[in-house]
Amino acid sequence: MSPEIVIRAPSVDALFDQWDPAPVNRRALDNDARERIVEQWVEHRRDSNVSALVVLLPEAERADGVDAAVSEGIRADMARMTVDCRRHWIRRSLRGRKSRIGIVLFVVCLLLAAGVNYGATDAWTDTFAQTFVVIAWVALWDPGQSVVDAASNRLARKHYAALAQLDTRVRWDARPAT
Repeated sequence: MSPEIVIRAPSVDALFDQWDPAPVNRRALDNDARERIVEQWVEHRRDSNVSALVVLLPEAERADGVDAAVSEGIRADMARMTVDCRRHWIRRSLRGRKSRIGIVLFVVCLLLAAGVNYGATDAWTDTFAQTFVVIAWVALWDPGQSVVDAASNRLARKHYAALAQLDTRVRWDARPAT
């Protein structure tokens, strides 16, 4: 028997985006769940020829068709991520309101710092100007993190493609999830 990647989830809802109204088989995975699955895949695929992804879910959530819906939902999400990461990664990372505000604030603060420091040679003016420089860099933290996340997803595209093809199964665990 080939090795399997086993992931324990506290519930079906914990695996998927709780705000997505789509049925489980078409719902997007929760970002943390997706990241955990990819991390386990990267860790185990080097050691062995992985044959399946197994998701352990609490026995209390067992119902007709849930296991098939969860398996299909995981594979569908990985297939979607494969396409999304190839086509939309930079545009999606800079689309948000926070990114636009951060970039504008960055430029404004750097211009203010340059204006305050223009022609001045004293330490207090330099300190005041540097305050704007710090604010400018802080304004870019969130947009910068968005670009880093998007680039990370782009680099994980081959893992998403492999996971979309991997046999995905659900096993029911009698132990309560922690």
